[in-house]
Amino acid sequence: MFYRIKQFFQTFVAKLEKKDYDFINFYLNSKEKELFYKLNKADQYHSLKVARQVIDRSVKEGCYDILLVKAALLHDVGKINSGLNVLTKSIMVILDRMFSRQLRKVKKIKFIKYYYDHPKIAVQYLYPTDEYLLFLIENHHNYNINDKKLKLLQECDCKN
Repeated sequence: MFYRIKQFFQTFVAKLEKKDYDFINFYLNSKEKELFYKLNKADQYHSLKVARQVIDRSVKEGCYDILLVKAALLHDVGKINSGLNVLTKSIMVILDRMFSRQLRKVKKIKFIKYYYDHPKIAVQYLYPTDEYLLFLIENHHNYNINDKKLKLLQECDCKN
């Protein structure tokens, strides 16, 4: 739970630097960059941290894949226009721990819908593109699939 507190405070200082823009330009095409930059700064910062950790881990584990890095950068683009901000996201994390089953039934509230459905929404934004990229993004919160690269993305997402 300590990492959630760390995440919360990092959102207030999230700032992209030249090296971050260079990284994004290297991995994403113009359509993907347009979506990435529609994310709030905190989600951009989070996605960059996930992507960098994905590279480190995937190289060490011999499964580096440019699509995996793209998925790390784009996994949260379904949160664009979601109404999720630092406060609502923090509340959702806490409420999800306590009332996940009940909350999933209240998707008429915009930020609740986006909190749970952002992987599917991201796929809609990104389609058409590589099927494996869509698979990684759509399933980055589905822990019942046994795919080495997906598991790596999930672990890096959770740690950042």
